[in-house]
Amino acid sequence: MLSIAIGLGILIGVLSFVGWRETFAQMLGLRLAGLLSVLGNVLMSMTFWILSWWVILRSYGIRIPLRSLIGARFAGYAVSYLTPTLYFGGEPVRTMLVVGKSEAPTTRIVATIVVERFLGGLSMIVFILMGSFYALQQTPAAERHLLAFAIGFVTFWILVGLVNFAGNFKWISRSIRLLGKVFARWKKALDRASDKVCETEDEIYYAFTKHWRGTLVAFLLQTVATFFVYTRPQFFFWFSSGVLFTFPQLSLIFAFTIMLSFFLWITPGGLGTAEAALIGVFALVIPAAKYTSAGVVAYSLTFKLAESIFVAMGMIYLTKRGIQYMRNRAAPKFEEPTDP
Repeated sequence: MLSIAIGLGILIGVLSFVGWRETFAQMLGLRLAGLLSVLGNVLMSMTFWILSWWVILRSYGIRIPLRSLIGARFAGYAVSYLTPTLYFGGEPVRTMLVVGKSEAPTTRIVATIVVERFLGGLSMIVFILMGSFYALQQTPAAERHLLAFAIGFVTFWILVGLVNFAGNFKWISRSIRLLGKVFARWKKALDRASDKVCETEDEIYYAFTKHWRGTLVAFLLQTVATFFVYTRPQFFFWFSSGVLFTFPQLSLIFAFTIMLSFFLWITPGGLGTAEAALIGVFALVIPAAKYTSAGVVAYSLTFKLAESIFVAMGMIYLTKRGIQYMRNRAAPKFEEPTDP
């Protein structure tokens, strides 16, 4: 509740600064065609994220009912969206919702989710790097150094993960087991956790060896999903203001947005913080004549409204599954009478 209050407070301050009337005028300027394009953009990105996970599951030989798969993906997205980590956080919920829907072990299902998230990170790096090397030359020195550091930092850890998983070096499970030697009190628990993580790392390794074809297809699907996220500013500002961005501009907006989302997603949905940050991003990247601060806030809020539809669907599915689980636990169990 505190984070919601903070987010609303920041948003009210931002709207007061840019003008709430101008902001809503920009949102209304989309008209029906623009609104449908925004909804279609979010829908397509969600669709390709789901398809990517479905391909990974199928490559592992895991069959999960489509309704359960979609519901779990929406629920995981909703949890990640509403917690202080946009790109991570909903994975345990996703696992919980699909475990039991097939005969696959939990470690294998966790592996498919890790691979799906990892491929998503790789696809983001691809779009960031495609235009940033050219676009960095157009930014001031201070911002250039900051962006180069942020891109390098994220790229480094993505590549570390790629090397670890593709080479099956098991750095994560080994690190956990090492902690057991340092904290002797929790050694047994950490050793058990290390064993489970080791099994999951083996399953992830298979994605790059036994199931590499499915992994490649899943990566291409993730890339398409990321493309729709990448082009979001173009979708909004073309229909609201007739603005056409250049490739380097879109790359820089995307790069800064991804970086800021890692560090400023401290309120549900990034409420308030994202809008304030985006004003600075657009001021840095794009000449002022092409946009207004109110338009930037309108862009952010419009896509938040579109995303909230899928967040609501995910929370409804999660709530229904929770109620179903509680009912099953509370239902009396009758034993069949035995013959005397």
